[in-house]
Amino acid sequence: MRERWTAVVCGGGAAGAMHALVLRTAGVRIAGVFDPDPGRARALAEMHGAEPYASEDALFRSDANIVCVTSPPPLHVGQAERAAAARAGRILFVEKPLAVSRDELARLARVPGCVPIVQWRAGRALRAVRAAIAQGELGPAPSVSADLAWSRDAAYFAAGRGTLAAWGCGVLLSIGVHAIDAIGWAMGRPFHAAHGVLERPAGVEIETRAAMLLAFEGGGLASVRATFEAGPDATCLAFAGGGVTATIRGGELDPTASAVEWSCDDEARVARLRALEAGASGATAPPLLVPFLRDAVAALDGGAVPGACDALPAVRDVWDAHAAILDVYAANAIAAATVP
Repeated sequence: MRERWTAVVCGGGAAGAMHALVLRTAGVRIAGVFDPDPGRARALAEMHGAEPYASEDALFRSDANIVCVTSPPPLHVGQAERAAAARAGRILFVEKPLAVSRDELARLARVPGCVPIVQWRAGRALRAVRAAIAQGELGPAPSVSADLAWSRDAAYFAAGRGTLAAWGCGVLLSIGVHAIDAIGWAMGRPFHAAHGVLERPAGVEIETRAAMLLAFEGGGLASVRATFEAGPDATCLAFAGGGVTATIRGGELDPTASAVEWSCDDEARVARLRALEAGASGATAPPLLVPFLRDAVAALDGGAVPGACDALPAVRDVWDAHAAILDVYAANAIAAATVP
């Protein structure tokens, strides 16, 4: 174990369990766990030889120099602020979405040591497309379409994810943020406009269907459709321009680790793009949280700080994706149209 790094986990659900497992395999000692459900905290703590804490504040007062914020989205910013204030110099791995309002996002940007979890950036397919765009292979202003068709049953919403108080957001911010961040990162340029519409079924407070249009500085457009009302989970990201289409397909689980489908009339150019992909760094199988957190810990070992490299993004590096969605939420006054 790396004596330098000790972590505690705030939120003992699926995300917290995954963070603990990956960090432990990366050589980080898991020292403590808090969850409002004492049984869940105890189970995860016992798995890693850690201490179950009775409160968030007790967890944050520990000596751990890494805190994983893996609780429901409305709690992220307040917990990160308290965790950072309790011990200077900490690293805070904050799950997506980082915040559920523009004000919260601004507050989090002022918290030192925050590393947002954007594991889709770790997939080789997305890195290959990013490199192709940077080299001009998709022209000066690529167009992008993202289709996120996922399924959520009644049990998902019954567990609290269907209310603004408990979850704070719907399909666009809770999960669609991964795709929007991935698109912006691959394009290598910021958004300058975002528009969208949200819909929710009767009895659910958060949107389960959403559509969004994004415009990039320097040219380029992206359209995003996200729904929780699909059949088997399917994700498709398609980048087109300069006579080339690059398509990434997969399920919900980290699709950017799949292969790129390159389409172009020039076979020599396709061969060149495939070679670019073969030589790109990045993982080729999910879950991408594994290489993401391992690379982050390695960067910390090397003395890097959040924002200094791709392995350790800072809040400012994922600001655009969150802010674009939050602007759509504001324009729709959060209360999305109710449609049967």
